[in-house]
Amino acid sequence: MRRYLRVVVLCLACGFCSLLYAFSQLAVSVEEGAGGDGGGKPQAAVASWLAGGGTGGAGPAARPSRSDRYSLKTQPIEKMHLAVVACGERLEETMIMLKSALIFSVKPLQFHIFAEDQLHDSFKDRLDSWSFLQKFNYTLYPITFPKENAVEWKKLFKPCASQRLFLPLILKEVDSLLYVDTDILFLRPVDDIWSLLKKFNSTQIAAMALEHEEPRIGWYNRFARHPYYGKTGVNSGVMLMNMTRMRRKYFKVSS
Repeated sequence: MRRYLRVVVLCLACGFCSLLYAFSQLAVSVEEGAGGDGGGKPQAAVASWLAGGGTGGAGPAARPSRSDRYSLKTQPIEKMHLAVVACGERLEETMIMLKSALIFSVKPLQFHIFAEDQLHDSFKDRLDSWSFLQKFNYTLYPITFPKENAVEWKKLFKPCASQRLFLPLILKEVDSLLYVDTDILFLRPVDDIWSLLKKFNSTQIAAMALEHEEPRIGWYNRFARHPYYGKTGVNSGVMLMNMTRMRRKYFKVSS
């Protein structure tokens, strides 16, 4: 019984304190209103410390003019550039890859999609339906090869696979890029592999994985008729590239 009485007394005390606080705040607001400039609009009592910090907030006229206002300095958000080449029946496969990249990634993504002309409308319709995500942009490009031997370039390896060789020349304004094949599925944020760019030394231009770890089952060392890197070659299905360095030293950028 005593325990219940204590609870009741405690509740009454809390209620009484709340009433006192409410009355005190009411009195303060009345005094501030009476101390204005004779009927003019009262000044805002408290200004948000984030005022003026965002691009989508109120305009300059709504910002307080106090000299001691805090301002939040933010760094521009870095975009991650991801490129893919889709030819033939690769639309659905490419869309799944792009979805997996969006699901896990933190930073915004810029997709560079190289596709045959008949696929452009389908890509546009699908990607425009994702606009509510507001964490990516995309650009569609036609498949383009040098005029000399263009037909041979297109049929080299898998359909349109050699398009990736010309990305530094086509995307002249892009500093760094992650190229992936259409059959890639991301199970971790793109941010993780993108962060490896900061680990490049002054001479490294790209990062790729070995094609095989076991030479006995390697394809290049058993069947390739062209030069390849190392004992088993490298897998060009995932390429992280510093394209500025590529253009500067290893590629001739046509004017």
